Amino acid sequence: MNFYKVIVISLFFTSLAHSDIRSEFPSYSYVLTEFDVDERFMDNPEFKSFVHKHKREYRKRFIKAVQRGGLIIPTIKKMLYQQDISPVFLYISMVESAFNPQAKSRTGAGGLWQFTVNTGSKEFNLHIGQNLDERYDPIRATDSAIKYLYKMNNNLDAWYLTTMAYNCGNGCVNRSLQKAGTRDLGTLISSRNGFIKAETRKYIKKVLLMAMIGENYLFKKNDNLGQMMYQLNRDSITPVKVRSGESLARLSKILNMDAYYLNKINAHLKNGKTPYRQGYMINIPTSKVGMFNARYASNMRPNRPGHLKYALR
Repeated sequence: MNFYKVIVISLFFTSLAHSDIRSEFPSYSYVLTEFDVDERFMDNPEFKSFVHKHKREYRKRFIKAVQRGGLIIPTIKKMLYQQDISPVFLYISMVESAFNPQAKSRTGAGGLWQFTVNTGSKEFNLHIGQNLDERYDPIRATDSAIKYLYKMNNNLDAWYLTTMAYNCGNGCVNRSLQKAGTRDLGTLISSRNGFIKAETRKYIKKVLLMAMIGENYLFKKNDNLGQMMYQLNRDSITPVKVRSGESLARLSKILNMDAYYLNKINAHLKNGKTPYRQGYMINIPTSKVGMFNARYASNMRPNRPGHLKYALR
């Protein structure tokens, strides 16, 4: 009898924990709306179970990713705003790369948005070579990712479907819609139905949970991550034009900054130098633009082809 009492009590508290995710994540309504997901999805048993099981682990992952994404997160947010797409889509990049611009998968996908060589070069004309791989450029890769998301959404007409397609492709999602005969997210990700592969079922749940963790600071008082998120907005990345063949090591000295961070936001320059072409845009912290103009751009010859006297804002 005592055994059954323990089981009943355990089930009660488990049920209570699952039913309380709305109060634990007050950002849920905003996040689901931005992904075009019906708010009733919060009652989906598989999603509730996923949140309950992974919320602590993913919160730790979130903190590590945010600490790594210093200049990158506000830059992605700004670019998303400028191109009229919700800032919550930065969590796709978080899931893909944990905001590591140098991230590379076992299959060869690379950068913040994990583009393959084929997608990067053929779809978006990113230069991919031995000394230059623009999949690792935070600015160029993010611009390409936004175009890619818009292109897929024009076909699928729902951002949660587009997010799933980012993982498995448009064709994969369209086939799952035909099998399911519905666009209901709960039905599509049901493990019993098998309408779409397990990796994609987990992917959409992971992106939604990361987004709810990340956006909670906007809705939850005294959230420990709030201060960290607000501090991020102090600086971002600005592209500036430099001489062809310019060294990042030299620029880091001119800008009085750690060469590690300059290389990190210019991971696409494989040998630490800009290509030998008529000037090239590199990334520097926005806070360093004034110093760049005073110490570097003002010394560039204004009449020399391909060179600009001032940084491009």
